[in-house]
Amino acid sequence: MSDYIKLCKVSDLPNRRGRKFTIAEDTDIAVFRVGEKIYAVSNICPHNQSEFMYDGYVDEELYLACPIHGWQFSLESGKVPLGCTGLSAKLETYKVKIENDEVWVEVKEKKKKWFW
Repeated sequence: MSDYIKLCKVSDLPNRRGRKFTIAEDTDIAVFRVGEKIYAVSNICPHNQSEFMYDGYVDEELYLACPIHGWQFSLESGKVPLGCTGLSAKLETYKVKIENDEVWVEVKEKKKKWFW
């Protein structure tokens, strides 16, 4: 099951710069506006678990570089660039919708872990 959560207005997002949001109490995401498109990804780098993806650099091919170590991930798919070796992790991406100049992000319900 999933729900959409309202984050902000489109006009609140600077072009090519990220903003950090905490949703569902324990999920950090980074939201970017590139031109007219909005992208939402995990704010936690899958390589070193740093929580600074919102402060990363977005290049012309829509790859986001982690500000800590420079690994790149696609804003669209979360995958590393073709030819990149040494990292198989993928950055989690989130579906985004725009309604009345408001940015909404899909948040999936987390599966409960049972410990016996």
